Amino acid sequence: MTRNSVVLTGTIVAVQPLRHTPAGVPVVELVLHHQSTQKEAHQAVQIAFEVRVWGAGEVAQGLSALTVGQRLACKGFLALPSQRSRQLVLRTQAYQLIYGEDLNESE
Repeated sequence: MTRNSVVLTGTIVAVQPLRHTPAGVPVVELVLHHQSTQKEAHQAVQIAFEVRVWGAGEVAQGLSALTVGQRLACKGFLALPSQRSRQLVLRTQAYQLIYGEDLNESE
């Protein structure tokens, strides 16, 4: 069985305006900054990166109302944004705002 499922938390560092595809589907893109401590080979590894996050449909409408600095958990899958691009994006199917919780988690 092939799997492509991602859950990622982070802080929003950019939100693009809501737009619509030629078929009329609302879409939005944001950038999420993730920071955590992970264990690898019994060692703590500090991780920090930014990832492009896309949402479509109702998810896009909700994400477009968010602002820079808000903390978020996203669940979705990795995909290419277009056939011409080789850079992955997280295509979000569900999300949840995180309030008052430290995102620097160990997994």
